This record gives sequence, structure tokens and C-alpha cells, in this order.
Amino acid sequence: MKIALNLKEEETLAILESAGLPISKHELSAFFRKAGHKHFRVCKDQILRNFLQGLQLKHHPAEKPDADFSWD
Repeated sequence: MKIALNLKEEETLAILESAGLPISKHELSAFFRKAGHKHFRVCKDQILRNFLQGLQLKHHPAEKPDADFSWD
């Protein structure tokens, strides 16, 4: 998604922070490492869900994400 939306690192971090999930640059870069790398980290559902909520806030600020909605 980062590539498709042509997002820079700072933009991606701001999107996550706007959704209430601030992460560091190091944590973000770990998602893009090769699976065998010692600092590789799997992007879990919570990170992706917050990223999508942040995108919604960025592009449709008048619409708040449905807090009652859950994938679980």
C-alpha cells in the first residue's frame, strides 16, 4: 500500500499516529525488510487496521471510523 499510494516514511508515520498508533521509524522499516533479516517484523492485523483508519481520517476527515466495528 505504501508503494501504491506513493507514501513517504513521514507520511506513513503520520497516518498511523492520527489513528492512535504512533510507531518509530525503526519499527516501520522492520515491516519492509526481507523475511530472513534479523530485524524483520511481521505486519500484524492491528497495524494494518490502524493504517487503514488513519487513511480514512486523512481522506475523509468528516467521517469517523466506526468504533463498534471489529474484525474479530
